[in-house]
Amino acid sequence: MKGSKIQTAIATWTDSKGTKSAPLDHSESVILVAAINYTADFTVGTRRVRKSTRVSDKAVAQRIANKWEEDERLALEGVRDDADENFALYRRMPLKDHIDAFIDFRSTGGGDPDHRERTRKHIEEFAKAGNWATVRDIHVDHVTRHAQSLKKSGSASRTIQARLQSIKSFTKWLYEHDRIKRNPLSSVKKPNPEQDRKHERRMMLPDEWRWVESTILQGRIERNSMTAEERLLLYRTAIQTGLRATELAELTRGNLKLDVLAPYITCKAAGTKNKKAAQQFLDTELARDLEEHTARKHPSAPVFGIGSKRELSRTLQADLVDARLAWVQSLSNEEKLAAQESDFLIKTNHRGEHLVFHSLRHSCGAWLAMSGESIKVVQTVMRHSTPVLTLNTYGHLFPGQCESAPRSLAAMMRGDKTPAELSRTSHVSATEPRRSFESP
Repeated sequence: MKGSKIQTAIATWTDSKGTKSAPLDHSESVILVAAINYTADFTVGTRRVRKSTRVSDKAVAQRIANKWEEDERLALEGVRDDADENFALYRRMPLKDHIDAFIDFRSTGGGDPDHRERTRKHIEEFAKAGNWATVRDIHVDHVTRHAQSLKKSGSASRTIQARLQSIKSFTKWLYEHDRIKRNPLSSVKKPNPEQDRKHERRMMLPDEWRWVESTILQGRIERNSMTAEERLLLYRTAIQTGLRATELAELTRGNLKLDVLAPYITCKAAGTKNKKAAQQFLDTELARDLEEHTARKHPSAPVFGIGSKRELSRTLQADLVDARLAWVQSLSNEEKLAAQESDFLIKTNHRGEHLVFHSLRHSCGAWLAMSGESIKVVQTVMRHSTPVLTLNTYGHLFPGQCESAPRSLAAMMRGDKTPAELSRTSHVSATEPRRSFESP
């Protein structure tokens, strides 16, 4: 209307984040400036591309448009495929989505669900420490810095190694599945737990075992939801088979093959540490006791009613305390004074070695070596990947190897035995008497 005055109460505009509006202040002059986002518009072949650069700076928008046009031409000529677009998509994807996909991928190979959950927590721990939101944020410095902080806080090398294994397997998977163009953690080295073991384990001595066995039977104390008889059966099985705590906890009656000439226990590959099926043989006495113990159990029922797998070491420690007390009480007054300095039936000896539940597995390999079984037998029972690992762990316990070597060489020099005969006699079974290479 002519002569009328119109005031705008609301200003509305559109920017890269959408349409916005705001009231105008009429107390003073107001200038509304529109920020323009430039749009790239070009044609490659028969395809027209038109999309916002999301920037209002003309020079920057021009560089973005040039890059897009170059990428489109390379794709048209077959020089570039859709992989770059996939990389771009993965770079923008939240890190949590990558972690979920990685854990799902690991589950297709079976394995332990608890192990996958620990792997997820390890990855998320590094992500939190480095403030990672996408795969673009993953940086080797963040990983090494967090590993150093774990070491300074007192974490053992084995603990740090487990976490580095998880994050390195994650970035390796990202690289191998074309989610990132390079593996940022390929140069990260895991610490050697053997060089810095926080808890060095020791074996249980055969004499210690006899005291533990007799004390458990006499005390009849229930621990960790297990009766004395069941607990003793668990310890016997651990020492004779070398099975780990998790493997023992997951044993069912269906894993026991006791009605055969050579009874044995089976462990499925998914439940073993090396992901290989295990078949551990038993002596007839232990097989008979296990059969009696599980006679009324369902095939899918656990063999051992372990209350808490995490409490197994504390359970064994309590049994060690009872056994040591019984041993000390059996000594004379003079012997009791000397016993105070003894490591016998002590959890941690003077060398700082610990007797924990896993020590029962260690005792299995040590006792086999001490009894004269071959390295190959010990390797098979302990399920070591190589005989080198067996030798590194138990080599010092194999009796008389170095001492008997000169006699073997002298016998060959004298012609008492041919190399073939020596080879045959060196493979005598454990049930046969050992032969001497010395002349009568």
